[in-house]
Amino acid sequence: MSTASSTILEPDWFTRPTCVVAADLIGKVLCRRLIDSDGTEKILRMRISETEGYIGAADPACHAHAGTRTSRTNIMYESGGVFYVYLTYGIHHMLNLVSGAAQSPESVLIRAGFVTDDSDCLTDEQQWRPRKQRTDPKQFAGPGKLTKRLRIDRNLYGKPIASASDVWVEDDGCHPPVSLRPRIGIDYAGDAKDWLLRYVWTDHPSLSKN
Repeated sequence: MSTASSTILEPDWFTRPTCVVAADLIGKVLCRRLIDSDGTEKILRMRISETEGYIGAADPACHAHAGTRTSRTNIMYESGGVFYVYLTYGIHHMLNLVSGAAQSPESVLIRAGFVTDDSDCLTDEQQWRPRKQRTDPKQFAGPGKLTKRLRIDRNLYGKPIASASDVWVEDDGCHPPVSLRPRIGIDYAGDAKDWLLRYVWTDHPSLSKN
């Protein structure tokens, strides 16, 4: 559920152009509902500070480059508003929000964020250094760190971006300054490695890379 001052973004919000979605997600709140080790329901809230856009068949860094369609990338051809989660290096899950129109395989990678003051705290986190989970700006600095902390894996693949999936996005009116940067870790993509498709909260300490 949303807080009193926020609204849940509907799946069709993500059918807009990918670059618009990626920029507008900066400052939004990614919410994750789960059952804690003590059996209680918790909602973790992370404010998004960094995203990357992947813009379809013409983007050499996109998994669907040149129209590649596999069992893994098939979900990218759906209309925006569903999750695309994949495993990289056999270790890290990457959380992507499918965006744009149907049959145009595009998505937004959630790269970094920081915990909000009203986020619930998990039982095991209470054993950490006092309030580390709220004071360390790098706790979600990187897509692998983010999914590990939010306990997101491939079970989310193909589900709608909605509270029914236990992962959703809220808008509480936060509109931070946004800067453009080249994407990270795509040196194989030729000139596309220099495209300014990484959207960051300007100078925020939670970023995975400046």
